[in-house]
Amino acid sequence: MVDMSQFGLEIQRLEKALKNAQRVLITAPGAADGDSIGAQLALRRMILQRFPQTQVFVVNDEALPPRYLFLPDADQVLTPETYSQKNNRPNFDIAFVVDGGIDRAGRVKSWFDEVATKVFIDHHSVSCDYPYTIRIVDKLACATTELVYHLSQTQVFKTSIEPCFAQQIYLGLVFDTGFFRHSNTTPEAMILAAQLLRTGFDFTRVGERGMLERSFSSLQLMADTLTKAQTTQNGKIIWSVLTQDMLKKYDAIADDREGIIDHLFLTHGVEVALLLFELSDNQAKISLRSQGQLDVARFARSLTVRGGGHSKAAGAFLEMPIRGAEEFVLKKLIETF
Repeated sequence: MVDMSQFGLEIQRLEKALKNAQRVLITAPGAADGDSIGAQLALRRMILQRFPQTQVFVVNDEALPPRYLFLPDADQVLTPETYSQKNNRPNFDIAFVVDGGIDRAGRVKSWFDEVATKVFIDHHSVSCDYPYTIRIVDKLACATTELVYHLSQTQVFKTSIEPCFAQQIYLGLVFDTGFFRHSNTTPEAMILAAQLLRTGFDFTRVGERGMLERSFSSLQLMADTLTKAQTTQNGKIIWSVLTQDMLKKYDAIADDREGIIDHLFLTHGVEVALLLFELSDNQAKISLRSQGQLDVARFARSLTVRGGGHSKAAGAFLEMPIRGAEEFVLKKLIETF
C-alpha cells in the first residue's frame, strides 16, 4: 500500500500552492495510455472538487486515442492547438506531469518550464532529472492511478469515490497490471480494485473498451508486425519493427500498436521482447519487456536520457532512423546476454 505519510511535507506544499492557484495545467508524456489518462482525469476531478475556484486544463502533446473517448471527462483533454482555440497564451500557476517525466511531454514541456510550481506524480523506477518543485513518486505503486487514489484520500483532498472517479482510477490499475497478471500486482491493488467496483460502474466495459477493443486496421497491423518478428540468442530475444509505411498500408493510427509488444513477449522461451516503432525519418520509439533477468528500465536509460520505465517494462525515444535504431538496440541488447 502507498504510504502517504512519507510525502507529508510535499502534500502540505501542494495544498498551499493549490489554495492560491487560479489556473492549473495537467499533462503527461507523449500519447496517453490507460494509466496516464486515468491519472490525469482523476487528478482533474479531485482538484475541482476540493478547490472549485481553479480552472484545470488537461493538455497533452498528442490527441487522446479513440479507445479512451468513452471515459468520463475525456472531452476535457486538449492538445496545444485545441487549447489555443479557446484560450489566451498559456499562463498557469501550478503544473502537474503524471506517469512519466516532463522530458517526453513534447510541445507542452515549454509551457511546463515557465510555471513556478512544478509537480511530478509517478510510479516509474527510472526517469529523467528535472528540478520539480514537488515530487510524489512511489515505485512500489502498481500504477500512477493507485498513487493518485491514495493522494485523493488525504486530508487535503478528501475526494468522494463515485463511479466516474472510480473508473478513471480502475483503468490505470488494469492497464499497468495487465488485468492483474503482471508481477507489479499487489494484494493492495486487488483490494483497491474491489473498493472501486463497489461504486457500481461497468468495469467490464472499462476493461474491454480501454484494453481489449481493437479496430480492424489494428488487427491487420498486428498480424503484419507479428509476422515480421525475429528471434536471436536461441529464442531468448524477440523483436519486430513497425514502420510508418505499415501504418499507411492499413490506414492505422499510432495507438493501434498498443498490445503488440505483449504478444511478442508471451512467446515461449522469450526473456526479452523489443518492439521498434518508426515515428519519423529520424525518430524511433522502442518498447521493452523483460522476464526479470534484465532490468529494461536501466537498459533503456543506458541508450538515451529519454529512456526509462519499470524493471520489467520500459521504453525510450531515439533520434535515429528506424533501421539504425534496430541495429543499435539489438547490438546493445545482445551484449547483455
